Amino acid sequence: MTHLLPSEWSDRVAFDLAHVWHPFTQMKEHLEEPPIPVVGAEGVDLLLGDGRRVFDGISSWWCNLHGHGHPRILGALERQGAKLDHVMFAGFTHEPALELVARLRPRLPKALTRCFFSDNGSTAVEVALKMAFQAQIQQGRANRTRFGALREGYHGDTLGAVGVGELDNWLTGVFRPLLLHCDRFAVPEDPRREVVGEADASLDTARAGVKAFFEAHGETMAAFVAEPLVQGAGGMRFWAPEILQEIRSQCDRFDIYLILDEVMTGFGRTGTFLALDQCGVVPDFLCLSKGLTNGTLPLSLTWTTDAVYQHFWGDYTQWRTFFHGHTFTANPLACAVACASLSLFDEEPVMARAQALAATMRKGWEGLSGHPAVRRARTLGCIAACQIVDPATGQPHPVEERFGWAFHRRALDHGLLVRPMGDCLYLMPPLATPPARVQEVIETLAKLLD
Repeated sequence: MTHLLPSEWSDRVAFDLAHVWHPFTQMKEHLEEPPIPVVGAEGVDLLLGDGRRVFDGISSWWCNLHGHGHPRILGALERQGAKLDHVMFAGFTHEPALELVARLRPRLPKALTRCFFSDNGSTAVEVALKMAFQAQIQQGRANRTRFGALREGYHGDTLGAVGVGELDNWLTGVFRPLLLHCDRFAVPEDPRREVVGEADASLDTARAGVKAFFEAHGETMAAFVAEPLVQGAGGMRFWAPEILQEIRSQCDRFDIYLILDEVMTGFGRTGTFLALDQCGVVPDFLCLSKGLTNGTLPLSLTWTTDAVYQHFWGDYTQWRTFFHGHTFTANPLACAVACASLSLFDEEPVMARAQALAATMRKGWEGLSGHPAVRRARTLGCIAACQIVDPATGQPHPVEERFGWAFHRRALDHGLLVRPMGDCLYLMPPLATPPARVQEVIETLAKLLD
């Protein structure tokens, strides 16, 4: 379907193509399918430059919780801007940062008492990796030079974070010579998350694999990093909390730090405030971003324990300081927005709405699972995913057909933003989405698959 842009936007798109390099994009493809102007947002919808209104089915890259343009969040931004817009955080402090720590800490495991600010999910992970490595070295463990991670993991795009992501996929392979030393193992998906079929969750083999991995690599690892319950960019792979419990046990056995990356899974996405709330596991490091500010401004936090913090305590000449920082560390505007977002969890039934949304998504996904183009329909909290296949063959569409991309563009014509990852179609709407609206969205997906 052809949509005409106003003349001024035609000129702006041409200017974009002349100068702007977009993320995760082969820019040559934009010559035929230019970037789509977004001129506004209201609630759970985006407003496009050609007049279309589209449902934000991926929460603007997994970060929007309360809907776009929430008055409480924008009001906090305006009020803070009138007081203090920015100050370096080295040697200074300010009220929005302290309020954010005070609001968030009661929602975390009690052992997580120390908070380091940075500016996005990738750097939150980077901070944890560097802290873990330095803490091991400062305990005299000079051999702890490697990291452990899961296959199909994704932790961001800075080099440290790339180094503990999936090594052999399209995101990281080219950077192999520059990366950290990392050993990986695969975890099976949890069949209990599938909406139909047998829910056989026998985990004995998986636990044995975890133990064997740590026996082989545990003496040289500084830390192990994982996305709890959901491997997002790896294809919305839902895995079992029992396996994470075994990983925690093995980390304790070998004095390895456990880093949990809740950049995507945090703030209600999985049905609890944090995914780790469903696991009975306390990490040594917790990384948060994305939903922290409702996607309004960049901000991230890396939480750790007093035990870790003490390894950095000493006189300046001992060189135990953690020398890391960012210009925008603890930016007051971002902190104020994050405080406003967290206050909504206290003052509005955010989690109750999320649970109602999750129930509607699972019921709708059960209906979608019967479509001949759908395989392995599964949900966890407010995340729903399935694999798209060619209904004639039951096999994934050939990569060169770019079926997922074509599906994304066709969905926009029907008022819906989804962005499949390969053959994985997923839905991750804002927690504020009315259940009736998401039911309409799932019906639209079924029609598109037809």
